[in-house]
Amino acid sequence: MTEVRTGIAADRLVGVRWRKSSRSGAIGNCVELAPLAGQVAIRDSKSPGGPALVLPASSLTALLRATRAGGLRKQTTEDYLRALVASGYEFLHPRDTEGNITAVVGVRAHHDVVDVIRLHAEDEAIATRVPVDTEDVMNPTTVLWTRTGWAVDVLHALSGLPEDHTPGVTARALSSAGRGCWVSTAAGRAKWLSASA
Repeated sequence: MTEVRTGIAADRLVGVRWRKSSRSGAIGNCVELAPLAGQVAIRDSKSPGGPALVLPASSLTALLRATRAGGLRKQTTEDYLRALVASGYEFLHPRDTEGNITAVVGVRAHHDVVDVIRLHAEDEAIATRVPVDTEDVMNPTTVLWTRTGWAVDVLHALSGLPEDHTPGVTARALSSAGRGCWVSTAAGRAKWLSASA
């Protein structure tokens, strides 16, 4: 007898009846389900012999219930940006010499560090944490933490950073004189942002 477990080739599950979702499209991009004894198998319709995900039927039921109730709503880029504004980030829109916006930049100085998020496109975001005494936070020489990639992923990582320390970085004796930083807003222009904590 074949052991039924996640990763089993879907075509090895003999005697099961695969069913497509009623919301499946006509081009074959579908997920198919097959009930098993107390379990459910899930496969990709484009790969009927590929691996199947096998899980307890109660887990699928709980997942569907949570989805219908809105409990699995994924945060969007807009959600994260609103949360950053609420936590003290100031947003600037640096421009090139022709006046075109080059990025959306959020900056917050706090606890002897400066956190910076630069959004160039939905798939091009850069977040950094730098010491508060950094002269140019857009081009720092010392970076305590950084992430790059899709905006929603970078914003998620940034929002999960501890407020008062940087993971993996030992305590530093930084001067907090001035309690803030200058951020370039255009060629030859800058704005002072005061520390929020």
